Amino acid sequence: MAEKTSDELTRRHRAAARMVSALITFTLVLVALAYAGVRPRTLPAGLLNPTLYGALWIAIAGLGLGAIALRRMRFGALRLQTIAEAKGASALLATLHKTTVLVALFGLAIALVGYLLFMRSGDPWDMLKAGIIAVAILLYTYPRRSAWLKVWQATQTNEGLTTDGTPAKGTPA
Repeated sequence: MAEKTSDELTRRHRAAARMVSALITFTLVLVALAYAGVRPRTLPAGLLNPTLYGALWIAIAGLGLGAIALRRMRFGALRLQTIAEAKGASALLATLHKTTVLVALFGLAIALVGYLLFMRSGDPWDMLKAGIIAVAILLYTYPRRSAWLKVWQATQTNEGLTTDGTPAKGTPA
């Protein structure tokens, strides 16, 4: 059983890491394309709206903060412990994988919105700034195998994820 779970952990971690790495590469390619000046000859009429520029930056900020909030919410110790107890190790690993993919998609969205900003303004600096934010989100969500392993092992113990073995403040030791 433990060997099967270990194999699943390796497989899911590898898949998540490959996806996040591919999205980081894609973001860097978009930055390179922006600096190379690659953009359509004619822009869609809606893209020329002057208020759209500010709205796109607000969207990037919302996506960045949303990615952080989503990851913190979905990787909460109590939530992960409950999933492991109710559905088992396989569901726990599926949750780790799915959350990593979802947050990585937020990074992809930021990169794509950054390229839209570049297409609208013609300034590659806009894509660079959005690319930095996207890569930061992608690095934030990059799955560390040791962390996944530690979560899986902690859910298999009596103490679980919600305690660290030290008494809480104000309680006698």
